[in-house]
Amino acid sequence: MFEFFPGNRSWSFACIRLLAESYYGGGEFNEIHRTAQRVKPGDVESWHAEWLETAEGVAAHGREQQAAGHPQSAVKAFFRASNYYRVAEFLLPFTDDRKIPTYRKSAESFQAAVALSPGIERVEVPYDDTTMPGYFFHAPASAGEKPPVLIFTGGADSTAEEVYFVGGPEAAKRGLALLIVDGPGRGGMLRLRNSLAIPDFERPITAMVDYLEARGDVDMNRVALMGMSMGGYYVTRAAAYEKRVQCCVSHFGPYDCYRDIYEYYEPLRGQFRWITGSDSEDEVRRRLSQFTLAGSIEKVECPLLILHGEDDIITDPRCAHQTYDEAQCEKELRFLRAGEPGAVHCSYDNHAEIFPFMHDWVAARL
Repeated sequence: MFEFFPGNRSWSFACIRLLAESYYGGGEFNEIHRTAQRVKPGDVESWHAEWLETAEGVAAHGREQQAAGHPQSAVKAFFRASNYYRVAEFLLPFTDDRKIPTYRKSAESFQAAVALSPGIERVEVPYDDTTMPGYFFHAPASAGEKPPVLIFTGGADSTAEEVYFVGGPEAAKRGLALLIVDGPGRGGMLRLRNSLAIPDFERPITAMVDYLEARGDVDMNRVALMGMSMGGYYVTRAAAYEKRVQCCVSHFGPYDCYRDIYEYYEPLRGQFRWITGSDSEDEVRRRLSQFTLAGSIEKVECPLLILHGEDDIITDPRCAHQTYDEAQCEKELRFLRAGEPGAVHCSYDNHAEIFPFMHDWVAARL
């Protein structure tokens, strides 16, 4: 993996992640490179300030394009600005007063793009006594009256806005509608509604499926799940209990979130304390011990694709084999060896091939 900040794999990976998301409109190489060059290595204040400056400049360009009557150009700028604001927030500790306002700017920029995009809706999915914020992306008209639909969720530190840039546009290219929603412990649910992560993620997934059924404009006999990183755990766990799902993709997902991420990748430990509402490592351990596929994986009945890579520094690659070995459904494991393109966490080193592959796999089963 190329290191923007030599010797600092965590910071370098955050830039690789953003660079990969530029493939689907979440950034632009030169903007990313210029900003990374301005950042003082190891200085979180510099990281926040420089990415914020870039985000503000690109958002201003979006507003200028909108005022000039160039909506397509404005959409591109607002999408990029949204992801730059996300990166500006990324390294701030959850106790920092700037974290929530910066997140709001990320969401607002994304929503400014949505407002200019006829095929995208902002949605609120009913869940318990609240709603989950997210976005519904219509399938192209050529897909028919009721197209199949993919529910796509991210991991411990992603937001609904970011997830779209991780292969989201591939769904429409295959005639699929797409639902991306922040469930408990993620994005807007965590930041604005203090909704903490839960192990039984079938509850919010079932709420999403109920929501889609109530819409009446998608084919409920063709519903798929896809999750990346910790989201791979979420969707696999959900597929064990939500039987209206026809297939499921776990992309670099853990089997046991405490063992496979928290213990394996130290830089995410603060994030896990935040999303679980824990005050100590002992409390994190106690809470995260429930985030496991043990006792659930054997209940998955729909086809399951597990994709992982040997160069993953965030989720222990060995967990993919355990998930595959214990699953009793139709299953497929694509395990990328060290140095093979796509072997970095969530395939941020090969979005051009891996996400088309996963969406082709889903489309073939719907």
